[in-house]
Amino acid sequence: MKRYFILLSLFLTSFAHATDQCIDYSNQSPFHITRVDLNCKNISLIGSQQSDNQSTVSQFAQKYQTNVAINANFYWKDYTPISLVISQGKRWSKYNDVQNRVIFACDKENQCMIEEKNQVTSTNPKWQVAISGWHWYNAKSKKFECADTDKVGCAQSIFYDKHPRTLIGLNEQKNWLYLVVVEGRQFSFSGVTLDELAEVAHKLELTKAINLDGGGSSTMVINNKRVNSLPFLQSEERKVANHFGIKIVPSPQ
Repeated sequence: MKRYFILLSLFLTSFAHATDQCIDYSNQSPFHITRVDLNCKNISLIGSQQSDNQSTVSQFAQKYQTNVAINANFYWKDYTPISLVISQGKRWSKYNDVQNRVIFACDKENQCMIEEKNQVTSTNPKWQVAISGWHWYNAKSKKFECADTDKVGCAQSIFYDKHPRTLIGLNEQKNWLYLVVVEGRQFSFSGVTLDELAEVAHKLELTKAINLDGGGSSTMVINNKRVNSLPFLQSEERKVANHFGIKIVPSPQ
């Protein structure tokens, strides 16, 4: 694992100087990291419609022609996403925010937020897109944490075992959005624990971040191509409850 983090550090050093694009992606497999400049005027943030439920990230990316797309919420066995989902300003999941989950949400101007741990946040009518994760990154402790009332999320294998992971995060100024997918469940690489994922968040200098659904769901698609390898025993990309994507739209003439 130490070897991979040395490679990641070298990757992040070069990544930090690539500031001339709205979307920067660089591959240091098994880490896949995309950085999005939220100040770019031609960036569009896209969330799943209800009709996209039970589709793969690749299918979602193809449908909306995104430049980057990832999986989003944890979900129940019937593919109902857990906690809030908003797309094009409309809530389509049957859930609002809950204390044991954490919201990522953005308005029309791509002003984005990640709520604090232990909060139940009322839906803001200005939000155009919102997804929800589980574990909340504490930049002071450099650890992922669960809500105080959550007796499950930090006490089972999903927290402390090595798995593929999906993360979304913001820097302190909230002008850089980061999407991270870490591969795992392979012969050469098992994945990362949440403590190791927190180390990635720290190296990226994130002050807000959420652990999204991981494991076999973890997927990143760049320009209609899945960039992460699937787990060894997974023969095809998994269908998920909902997705999140970014698209560069032409500037008005």
